[in-house]
Amino acid sequence: MGVTYESAIDEFLQRHRLVVCVGPGGVGKTTTAAALALRGAAQGRRALVLTIDPARRLADALGLDGLDDSLRQVPGVDGGSLHAAMLDTKASFDALIARIAEPDAAARILDNRVYRAFSRTLARSHAYVAAERLYDVLAGDEFDLVVLDTPPTRSALEILDAPLRLAQFLDEDVLKYFLRRDESKVSLAGLARLGGRAALRLLGVLVGEEVVDELLGFFTVLADQREGFVRRAEATAARLRDPATGYALVASTSPASLADAAHLADGLRAREMAPSLMVFNRAFVAEPETTTPVRPPSGPRPDDALRGRVWDLRAALSTAARAALSRAKEVAGGVAAVALADREVDPQSLEELLAMLRSPVAIQ
Repeated sequence: MGVTYESAIDEFLQRHRLVVCVGPGGVGKTTTAAALALRGAAQGRRALVLTIDPARRLADALGLDGLDDSLRQVPGVDGGSLHAAMLDTKASFDALIARIAEPDAAARILDNRVYRAFSRTLARSHAYVAAERLYDVLAGDEFDLVVLDTPPTRSALEILDAPLRLAQFLDEDVLKYFLRRDESKVSLAGLARLGGRAALRLLGVLVGEEVVDELLGFFTVLADQREGFVRRAEATAARLRDPATGYALVASTSPASLADAAHLADGLRAREMAPSLMVFNRAFVAEPETTTPVRPPSGPRPDDALRGRVWDLRAALSTAARAALSRAKEVAGGVAAVALADREVDPQSLEELLAMLRSPVAIQ
């Protein structure tokens, strides 16, 4: 599959080591992220795609029997190499703890019930672990192209905000308010000063002393790991704003998708992370065997009933394609933008993933 491409997509990939794919839900963003990483690999890059809950058929298209937190090499890629991994909140958090803590401390953390609840269910825990996983893969030199697939729209902004939020939480007096070290003993000093001893006793009666101890243990874990968390969070936040990081906004041309895309583009610009590529997926119906929009019919409408219906259908598809590309151009607002044809089925092989981005229609 040695393929040479020349397009806005290639220029975008060549300029960046980290590519962050953002966009509304249901537009094929995860598949687009995988296709971008594969395209970079076909050009000789050592690429990695970090996906968010990919469909089973995407793993099949990559020739893998499944995806999890571990980095798996995709077989059959010519030119460079491609690895893939899925950001699973619990598994990724456990792997993070194993990387940053000593074995005995890691065992205590993983067995802590408050930690287990945090790693599975806290609203922003997925955003935190995504930022940590991103730091981990960027810290080494194993990959020269990393493509991060983010959750839909507003959740994507949470992932981009997560490093600084975590750093601010750990760097403020929040933990100091709750925790005080007297030799090896930890107490809820802040609550105690406010009559909190009675509150702690009541909490112990309601949920049990063990849960209170584990709550204290969880806050202690955060305090113990604070310096490392802050350092990594600040490094990741800086990387997300680095010129070597590019943002690809993926959307469809439906009114709801375009509205979400415009909202997300504004949010990115406000964070100094303006998108430099917009990909409008499933934007039009293509001519048979091509990736160009259906052309309008020429000449007068035939009198024959069947040919007249074909003429009408072709006219409708052509009009819809022109309208879709016009709407996409308005949302792109001068940013490099391409439109991809609609597909009957999602890519089911590496070749189909490569073909997905072949000969995109440039939006001028």
